[in-house]
Amino acid sequence: MMTRQDKALWAAVIILAAGVLLMGSLIIIRGLKPAGDVHEPEEEQSGRDAVASFDGQAITEDEWVNELKRTRGHEVLLQMLNQKAVAAEAKSLRIQVTPEEIAEKIRTDAAGYESEDAYFQEMSTQLGMTPGDIQADAAYQLTLEKIAIAGIHIRDEEIDRYIEQHKEEFEPKKQYDLAWIKLKSRKEANRTLDRLEQGEDFGKLAEELSLDEYTRMQGGRLGMIDEDDPFVQGELLDAAKDLEAGDIAGPIQLKDDGYAVMQVRDIVKTGELSESGTRARVSKQLALNEAVPLTQLEAELRDKYGAKLITKGTP
Repeated sequence: MMTRQDKALWAAVIILAAGVLLMGSLIIIRGLKPAGDVHEPEEEQSGRDAVASFDGQAITEDEWVNELKRTRGHEVLLQMLNQKAVAAEAKSLRIQVTPEEIAEKIRTDAAGYESEDAYFQEMSTQLGMTPGDIQADAAYQLTLEKIAIAGIHIRDEEIDRYIEQHKEEFEPKKQYDLAWIKLKSRKEANRTLDRLEQGEDFGKLAEELSLDEYTRMQGGRLGMIDEDDPFVQGELLDAAKDLEAGDIAGPIQLKDDGYAVMQVRDIVKTGELSESGTRARVSKQLALNEAVPLTQLEAELRDKYGAKLITKGTP
Protein backbone atom coordinates (compact mmCIF):
# COMPACT_ATOMS: atom_id res chain seq x y z
CA MET A 1 0.00 0.00 0.00
CA MET A 2 1.36 3.45 -0.85
CA THR A 3 2.18 5.96 1.86
CA ARG A 4 1.00 9.56 1.59
CA GLN A 5 4.53 10.56 0.74
CA ASP A 6 4.46 8.07 -2.14
CA LYS A 7 1.12 9.45 -3.29
CA ALA A 8 2.47 12.99 -3.13
CA LEU A 9 5.39 11.94 -5.34
CA TRP A 10 3.08 10.22 -7.85
CA ALA A 11 0.85 13.30 -7.92
CA ALA A 12 3.77 15.63 -8.49
CA VAL A 13 5.00 13.46 -11.34
CA ILE A 14 1.54 13.40 -12.97
CA ILE A 15 1.18 17.18 -12.70
CA LEU A 16 4.65 17.83 -14.13
CA ALA A 17 3.95 15.44 -16.98
CA ALA A 18 0.82 17.34 -17.86
CA GLY A 19 2.72 20.62 -17.72
CA VAL A 20 5.49 19.38 -20.00
CA LEU A 21 3.01 17.95 -22.50
CA LEU A 22 1.04 21.18 -22.56
CA MET A 23 4.11 23.32 -23.06
CA GLY A 24 5.41 20.97 -25.71
CA SER A 25 2.10 21.16 -27.55
CA LEU A 26 2.17 24.95 -27.51
CA ILE A 27 5.71 25.00 -28.92
CA ILE A 28 4.76 22.57 -31.71
CA ILE A 29 1.67 24.55 -32.60
CA ARG A 30 3.72 27.72 -32.87
CA GLY A 31 6.22 25.96 -35.08
CA LEU A 32 3.41 25.00 -37.46
CA LYS A 33 2.12 28.55 -37.99
CA PRO A 34 2.07 29.84 -41.57
CA ALA A 35 5.12 31.66 -42.91
CA GLY A 36 3.23 34.95 -42.84
CA ASP A 37 3.16 34.74 -39.04
CA VAL A 38 6.90 34.17 -38.61
CA HIS A 39 8.04 37.78 -38.91
CA GLU A 40 6.24 39.26 -35.95
CA PRO A 41 7.45 42.39 -34.21
CA GLU A 42 10.07 41.53 -31.60
CA GLU A 43 8.09 43.14 -28.78
CA GLU A 44 4.97 41.10 -29.54
CA GLN A 45 6.97 37.88 -29.79
CA SER A 46 8.70 38.58 -26.49
CA GLY A 47 5.46 39.45 -24.75
CA ARG A 48 3.72 36.35 -26.04
CA ASP A 49 6.52 34.04 -24.84
CA ALA A 50 6.75 35.54 -21.35
CA VAL A 51 5.08 33.44 -18.67
CA ALA A 52 6.30 35.45 -15.68
CA SER A 53 8.45 38.42 -14.80
CA PHE A 54 10.67 39.47 -11.93
CA ASP A 55 12.01 42.98 -11.43
CA GLY A 56 11.02 43.85 -14.99
CA GLN A 57 12.77 40.86 -16.57
CA ALA A 58 10.70 38.21 -18.34
CA ILE A 59 10.87 34.47 -17.78
CA THR A 60 10.07 32.92 -21.13
CA GLU A 61 8.07 29.86 -21.91
CA ASP A 62 11.18 28.12 -23.27
CA GLU A 63 13.08 28.79 -20.05
CA TRP A 64 10.20 27.40 -18.03
CA VAL A 65 9.90 24.22 -20.11
CA ASN A 66 13.67 23.68 -20.12
CA GLU A 67 13.78 23.97 -16.34
CA LEU A 68 10.95 21.47 -16.00
CA LYS A 69 12.81 19.07 -18.26
CA ARG A 70 16.07 19.57 -16.40
CA THR A 71 14.69 19.06 -12.91
CA ARG A 72 11.97 16.44 -13.39
CA GLY A 73 11.99 15.53 -17.06
CA HIS A 74 13.52 12.10 -16.49
CA GLU A 75 10.90 11.09 -13.89
CA VAL A 76 8.04 12.44 -15.98
CA LEU A 77 9.10 10.50 -19.06
CA LEU A 78 9.56 7.32 -17.05
CA GLN A 79 6.08 7.65 -15.61
CA MET A 80 4.59 8.22 -19.06
CA LEU A 81 6.32 5.06 -20.26
CA ASN A 82 5.21 3.18 -17.14
CA GLN A 83 1.59 4.06 -17.81
CA LYS A 84 1.81 2.82 -21.39
CA ALA A 85 3.60 -0.39 -20.39
CA VAL A 86 1.16 -1.14 -17.56
CA ALA A 87 -1.81 -0.51 -19.85
CA ALA A 88 -0.34 -2.86 -22.48
CA GLU A 89 0.30 -5.62 -19.95
CA ALA A 90 -3.17 -5.24 -18.42
CA LYS A 91 -4.68 -5.62 -21.88
CA SER A 92 -2.55 -8.69 -22.54
CA LEU A 93 -3.61 -10.31 -19.25
CA ARG A 94 -7.20 -9.09 -19.58
CA ILE A 95 -6.93 -7.27 -16.27
CA GLN A 96 -9.50 -4.60 -15.49
CA VAL A 97 -10.16 -2.33 -12.53
CA THR A 98 -13.78 -1.61 -11.69
CA PRO A 99 -15.21 1.75 -10.59
CA GLU A 100 -16.14 0.07 -7.29
CA GLU A 101 -12.51 -0.91 -6.67
CA ILE A 102 -11.36 2.63 -7.40
CA ALA A 103 -13.98 4.07 -5.05
CA GLU A 104 -12.95 1.64 -2.30
CA LYS A 105 -9.28 2.54 -2.64
CA ILE A 106 -10.09 6.24 -2.42
CA ARG A 107 -12.21 5.59 0.68
CA THR A 108 -9.25 3.76 2.23
CA ASP A 109 -6.80 6.52 1.31
CA ALA A 110 -9.17 9.14 2.75
CA ALA A 111 -9.67 7.27 6.04
CA GLY A 112 -7.30 9.56 7.92
CA TYR A 113 -9.21 12.68 6.87
CA GLU A 114 -12.40 14.17 8.21
CA SER A 115 -14.26 13.12 5.07
CA GLU A 116 -13.65 12.23 1.44
CA ASP A 117 -14.42 15.83 0.52
CA ALA A 118 -11.73 16.97 2.97
CA TYR A 119 -9.31 14.49 1.37
CA PHE A 120 -10.08 15.81 -2.12
CA GLN A 121 -9.68 19.39 -0.90
CA GLU A 122 -6.30 18.59 0.67
CA MET A 123 -5.06 16.93 -2.52
CA SER A 124 -6.23 19.95 -4.52
CA THR A 125 -4.63 22.47 -2.16
CA GLN A 126 -1.32 20.68 -1.64
CA LEU A 127 -0.81 18.97 -5.01
CA GLY A 128 -3.21 20.58 -7.46
CA MET A 129 -4.92 17.23 -8.08
CA THR A 130 -8.51 17.12 -9.30
CA PRO A 131 -10.86 14.26 -8.37
CA GLY A 132 -10.20 12.89 -11.86
CA ASP A 133 -6.43 12.90 -11.21
CA ILE A 134 -6.96 11.04 -7.93
CA GLN A 135 -9.17 8.44 -9.61
CA ALA A 136 -6.63 7.95 -12.42
CA ASP A 137 -3.81 7.47 -9.90
CA ALA A 138 -5.90 4.95 -7.94
CA ALA A 139 -6.71 3.04 -11.14
CA TYR A 140 -3.03 2.91 -12.10
CA GLN A 141 -1.94 1.61 -8.69
CA LEU A 142 -4.67 -1.03 -8.58
CA THR A 143 -3.82 -2.19 -12.09
CA LEU A 144 -0.11 -2.43 -11.28
CA GLU A 145 -0.87 -4.47 -8.15
CA LYS A 146 -3.12 -6.86 -10.09
CA ILE A 147 -0.36 -7.41 -12.64
CA ALA A 148 2.14 -8.04 -9.83
CA ILE A 149 0.04 -10.77 -8.19
CA ALA A 150 -1.27 -12.40 -11.36
CA GLY A 151 -0.45 -16.10 -11.12
CA ILE A 152 0.34 -16.03 -7.38
CA HIS A 153 -1.96 -18.35 -5.43
CA ILE A 154 -2.45 -17.96 -1.68
CA ARG A 155 -3.81 -21.04 0.10
CA ASP A 156 -6.76 -20.79 2.52
CA GLU A 157 -4.63 -22.06 5.41
CA GLU A 158 -2.15 -19.21 4.84
CA ILE A 159 -4.99 -16.70 5.09
CA ASP A 160 -6.36 -18.38 8.24
CA ARG A 161 -2.95 -18.36 9.89
CA TYR A 162 -2.37 -14.68 9.12
CA ILE A 163 -5.76 -13.64 10.48
CA GLU A 164 -5.19 -15.65 13.65
CA GLN A 165 -1.76 -14.11 14.21
CA HIS A 166 -2.86 -10.52 13.46
CA LYS A 167 -6.31 -10.25 15.01
CA GLU A 168 -5.71 -6.67 16.10
CA GLU A 169 -5.48 -5.55 12.46
CA PHE A 170 -9.08 -6.53 11.83
CA GLU A 171 -10.73 -5.11 14.91
CA PRO A 172 -12.90 -2.05 14.16
CA LYS A 173 -11.19 1.23 15.02
CA LYS A 174 -12.79 4.38 16.34
CA GLN A 175 -12.21 7.93 15.21
CA TYR A 176 -13.39 10.87 17.29
CA ASP A 177 -14.34 14.26 15.88
CA LEU A 178 -13.15 16.37 18.80
CA ALA A 179 -13.18 20.01 19.81
CA TRP A 180 -11.67 21.47 22.95
CA ILE A 181 -11.23 24.61 24.99
CA LYS A 182 -7.90 24.80 26.77
CA LEU A 183 -7.98 26.79 30.02
CA LYS A 184 -5.54 27.79 32.72
CA SER A 185 -7.35 26.55 35.82
CA ARG A 186 -10.01 24.13 37.03
CA LYS A 187 -12.08 27.12 38.15
CA GLU A 188 -12.10 28.59 34.62
CA ALA A 189 -13.02 25.18 33.20
CA ASN A 190 -15.99 24.87 35.57
CA ARG A 191 -17.15 28.38 34.64
CA THR A 192 -16.98 27.40 30.98
CA LEU A 193 -19.03 24.27 31.65
CA ASP A 194 -21.64 26.41 33.39
CA ARG A 195 -21.89 28.69 30.35
CA LEU A 196 -22.27 25.68 28.08
CA GLU A 197 -25.06 24.32 30.27
CA GLN A 198 -26.79 27.68 29.90
CA GLY A 199 -26.85 27.17 26.13
CA GLU A 200 -23.81 29.10 24.89
CA ASP A 201 -22.16 27.85 21.71
CA PHE A 202 -19.06 25.68 22.16
CA GLY A 203 -17.25 27.09 19.11
CA LYS A 204 -17.81 30.70 20.13
CA LEU A 205 -16.58 29.99 23.64
CA ALA A 206 -13.47 28.35 22.21
CA GLU A 207 -12.75 31.47 20.15
CA GLU A 208 -13.23 33.63 23.22
CA LEU A 209 -11.47 31.59 25.90
CA SER A 210 -9.17 28.86 24.59
CA LEU A 211 -5.43 29.21 25.20
CA ASP A 212 -4.60 26.98 22.23
CA GLU A 213 -3.66 29.31 19.38
CA TYR A 214 -3.82 26.61 16.71
CA THR A 215 -7.46 25.56 17.24
CA ARG A 216 -9.02 28.62 18.87
CA MET A 217 -10.14 30.35 15.67
CA GLN A 218 -11.54 27.07 14.33
CA GLY A 219 -13.97 26.84 17.22
CA GLY A 220 -11.63 24.51 19.08
CA ARG A 221 -11.80 21.84 16.38
CA LEU A 222 -9.12 19.15 16.57
CA GLY A 223 -10.64 17.24 13.64
CA MET A 224 -10.96 13.47 13.24
CA ILE A 225 -8.62 11.73 15.68
CA ASP A 226 -7.79 8.01 15.76
CA GLU A 227 -8.46 6.44 19.14
CA ASP A 228 -4.76 5.56 19.47
CA ASP A 229 -3.30 8.71 17.89
CA PRO A 230 0.11 9.25 19.57
CA PHE A 231 0.14 12.97 18.75
CA VAL A 232 -2.98 13.85 20.74
CA GLN A 233 -2.88 14.22 24.51
CA GLY A 234 -3.83 10.91 26.05
CA GLU A 235 -6.04 12.56 28.65
CA LEU A 236 -8.42 13.70 25.91
CA LEU A 237 -8.59 10.27 24.25
CA ASP A 238 -9.07 8.53 27.59
CA ALA A 239 -12.01 10.80 28.34
CA ALA A 240 -13.50 10.33 24.86
CA LYS A 241 -13.67 6.53 25.29
CA ASP A 242 -16.49 6.91 27.82
CA LEU A 243 -18.50 9.47 25.85
CA GLU A 244 -21.13 9.44 23.13
CA ALA A 245 -21.41 11.75 20.14
CA GLY A 246 -22.59 15.18 21.32
CA ASP A 247 -21.30 14.79 24.89
CA ILE A 248 -19.22 17.46 26.61
CA ALA A 249 -16.70 16.55 29.31
CA GLY A 250 -14.55 18.42 31.80
CA PRO A 251 -12.64 19.65 33.58
CA ILE A 252 -9.92 17.37 32.15
CA GLN A 253 -6.55 17.94 33.78
CA LEU A 254 -3.73 18.04 31.23
CA LYS A 255 -0.31 16.60 31.96
CA ASP A 256 1.57 19.46 30.34
CA ASP A 257 -0.38 22.35 31.85
CA GLY A 258 -3.89 23.56 32.48
CA TYR A 259 -7.32 22.04 32.00
CA ALA A 260 -9.63 21.26 29.09
CA VAL A 261 -13.29 21.19 28.32
CA MET A 262 -13.91 18.80 25.44
CA GLN A 263 -16.78 18.14 23.03
CA VAL A 264 -17.21 14.87 21.12
CA ARG A 265 -18.82 16.04 17.91
CA ASP A 266 -19.02 12.61 16.29
CA ILE A 267 -17.70 9.04 16.55
CA VAL A 268 -16.94 6.97 13.45
CA LYS A 269 -15.98 3.30 13.25
CA THR A 270 -13.45 2.40 10.57
CA GLY A 271 -11.89 -0.80 9.28
CA GLU A 272 -15.06 -2.89 9.47
CA LEU A 273 -15.01 -5.58 6.78
CA SER A 274 -17.09 -8.63 6.07
CA GLU A 275 -15.41 -12.02 6.43
CA SER A 276 -15.06 -12.30 2.66
CA GLY A 277 -13.69 -8.77 2.46
CA THR A 278 -11.15 -9.50 5.19
CA ARG A 279 -9.98 -12.69 3.47
CA ALA A 280 -9.69 -10.93 0.12
CA ARG A 281 -7.59 -8.16 1.66
CA VAL A 282 -5.29 -10.64 3.40
CA SER A 283 -4.92 -12.73 0.25
CA LYS A 284 -3.91 -9.68 -1.76
CA GLN A 285 -1.40 -8.51 0.85
CA LEU A 286 0.22 -11.93 1.13
CA ALA A 287 0.44 -12.14 -2.66
CA LEU A 288 2.05 -8.71 -2.85
CA ASN A 289 4.59 -9.84 -0.25
CA GLU A 290 5.60 -12.64 -2.62
CA ALA A 291 5.56 -10.49 -5.78
CA VAL A 292 8.45 -8.44 -7.11
CA PRO A 293 8.56 -4.83 -5.85
CA LEU A 294 6.28 -2.59 -7.89
CA THR A 295 9.10 -0.30 -9.04
CA GLN A 296 10.99 -3.35 -10.30
CA LEU A 297 7.86 -4.56 -12.08
CA GLU A 298 7.54 -1.20 -13.85
CA ALA A 299 11.14 -1.47 -15.06
CA GLU A 300 10.56 -5.03 -16.28
CA LEU A 301 7.43 -3.98 -18.17
CA ARG A 302 9.27 -1.09 -19.82
CA ASP A 303 11.92 -3.55 -21.01
CA LYS A 304 9.30 -6.04 -22.15
CA TYR A 305 7.56 -3.50 -24.37
CA GLY A 306 10.74 -1.87 -25.68
CA ALA A 307 10.34 1.49 -23.93
CA LYS A 308 13.37 3.76 -24.37
CA LEU A 309 14.38 7.26 -23.39
CA ILE A 310 15.80 9.04 -26.42
CA THR A 311 15.77 12.67 -25.25
CA LYS A 312 19.00 14.64 -25.43
CA GLY A 313 20.87 14.96 -22.18
CA THR A 314 18.71 12.40 -20.35
CA PRO A 315 20.81 9.97 -18.31
